[in-house]
Amino acid sequence: MNRPALLALLAMLLVTSANAAEPAMAGMVMQIRGAAFANHRESSGNLSKGMAVLTGDHIVTGHNTRVALKMKDGAILTLGADTEFAINEYRYSPKAQQGSASLELIKGAFRAVTGAIGKLKGRDFKVKTSVGVIGIRGTDFWGGFYFSQALDVALLGGKGIYVENAAGRVEVTVPGDGTTIQSADVAPSSPKHWGDQKLNAAKQSVAWGDELPPN
Repeated sequence: MNRPALLALLAMLLVTSANAAEPAMAGMVMQIRGAAFANHRESSGNLSKGMAVLTGDHIVTGHNTRVALKMKDGAILTLGADTEFAINEYRYSPKAQQGSASLELIKGAFRAVTGAIGKLKGRDFKVKTSVGVIGIRGTDFWGGFYFSQALDVALLGGKGIYVENAAGRVEVTVPGDGTTIQSADVAPSSPKHWGDQKLNAAKQSVAWGDELPPN
């Protein structure tokens, strides 16, 4: 192969490799109130309605902020104020009927209404935290370091969730029930009904006030 042809081939391979390394779109910003930004690799930018969110994005919300994300499988994620949330992986192929989501709550509070991934056989939709992992079975749930330094998780509707860490695992199958994880080496508490006061406080942490909620 002559030198010009070799150089052209190398250039094509470099472009192909760069494109392959580009992060995939995971979803988009449906609605935002207040200030929030996304960090990805070496860059960061303010979020706005209609903007894409990518695999690898680390989202940070400000005081009194709400962000609603519509993910590529139809799931809706709502982030409360002073929240840090990472999209570590988000894959979904409607044609192949395959997908998985690996999310991470670092601080703050969120609500998730799962989409098509939650209806697949494997239901590979997980939210990691510093003290444990939340997994789903096609549902609507809330989680947050909100009431204390511990992680609280509640089932708001749907088939159920599980919460686990190295010390144990619990399943929450009754809407209105919740569990608490004090630390990574303490098992989640047995599920119990939260009552209206605590449930309403959790919902308000990601609510939109007088504005219409995303749909």
